[in-house]
Amino acid sequence: MAFRKHHAVRALRLTRLAIHLVRGILTAGAIFPYSGKTRRHEMIRRWSAKLLRILNVSLSVSGNPPAGGSLLVANHVSWLDIYLINSICPPRFVAKSEIRKWPAVGWLSERTGVLFVERERRSDASRVGRAISEAIASGDLVAIFPEGTTSDGLRILSFRAPLLEPALTCKSSLHPVALRYVTSSGEIDIRVAYAGETSFGQSLWAILEQEEVRAEIIFAEAIEVAGHNRKTLAKQAESVIAAALNLPTPGTTPETPDDLQGAPRKARPPKDSPYPAPSDSH
Repeated sequence: MAFRKHHAVRALRLTRLAIHLVRGILTAGAIFPYSGKTRRHEMIRRWSAKLLRILNVSLSVSGNPPAGGSLLVANHVSWLDIYLINSICPPRFVAKSEIRKWPAVGWLSERTGVLFVERERRSDASRVGRAISEAIASGDLVAIFPEGTTSDGLRILSFRAPLLEPALTCKSSLHPVALRYVTSSGEIDIRVAYAGETSFGQSLWAILEQEEVRAEIIFAEAIEVAGHNRKTLAKQAESVIAAALNLPTPGTTPETPDDLQGAPRKARPPKDSPYPAPSDSH
């Protein structure tokens, strides 16, 4: 009986998700073309917040979200990352061109201002860099995941420095944002990760199976780009995000035996996190 009830709840959430996606497509197609930037941002924020509610994602936010005319950089764990950020301060994301071909999602992404990059073409990087610079100069908030792919949340991958070039070109501030998912006991929740050989369907199913997904966004202090080149800027952003998540920076060796064995790392919640602080024992 319990199994049937759980299956029915999961099916209901999946149905609600499908309906919500259709509403998003209709809104983007029928209302977005006649709406100003502020109204579009508010619709994106509300739609994303409702998506998180449908998936039972509870979100803890610390720090101050960035304003427009700047570049936001974040670590990347799951496709949910986009909607966490969108629910607070909708930016224009930079994404791989393959997403444009995804049914419904690709069209919706294009309508909401996503900047697509063809990763297999080196020449496309300069085109996207110019597009990012133009967007920042026009007052848009642009968001990138400089790791270039997702991780399991237990580590930070090296940032790709060329992606940060537009911040230097525009002399705008760089805003590091740390994202993570945690269990009720305070450990990093790797079940939410959309990494490795996991398909989107498998990832979605794993999220639907959970009674609650606990997510955190930590908006760190802005980094001023003056005095930096893109390599030093990337290293600075890596360090800030790693420190916010209590993770080692790329290229360093974890210090504890548990870390070396790949055990789940205890997450250190921000000061105003509603989740309990993890105990020292594991």
